[in-house]
Amino acid sequence: MNCIKQFFLAICFSLAITCQDHVLVGGTTTRDIIVPKISEWQVTVVNGLTTGETLFIHCKSKEDDLGEISLNFRDRFSWNFGENMLHSTLFWCYMSKDDGYMNVKVFWDDVILFHRCGWKNCIWTAKSDGLYLWNLANGEDVLSEKWEVGW
Repeated sequence: MNCIKQFFLAICFSLAITCQDHVLVGGTTTRDIIVPKISEWQVTVVNGLTTGETLFIHCKSKEDDLGEISLNFRDRFSWNFGENMLHSTLFWCYMSKDDGYMNVKVFWDDVILFHRCGWKNCIWTAKSDGLYLWNLANGEDVLSEKWEVGW
């Protein structure tokens, strides 16, 4: 009998997770109730291209498309979100400059990333040779991804 109960609960849980997300009162969604957020985060992308180039970014997750944004030198774009209990929150960005581009993850479930971000704020800076993550623990930028040539 226990196997039948476990099987039934597993099916109910699977259906609950895959159900369509509905917005409830106060901006809470059914997904927030089924898979609660366990920590609040902020991701920031900074244009540190000293050549004066515009940085084009398009960031998204499975649920959210943050749109296409052009950043001038020293401009920044930030967004806040809550990591879910399943540790499946993932954000990635397409970035391009005059002579290069990259597709890069900017947030994922990783203890090293969390440590570098001080467990709350990931700051990515695009520079002429690549994308750097500010390592709060060491107080320095760390090269994470190099530009690919072209568009």
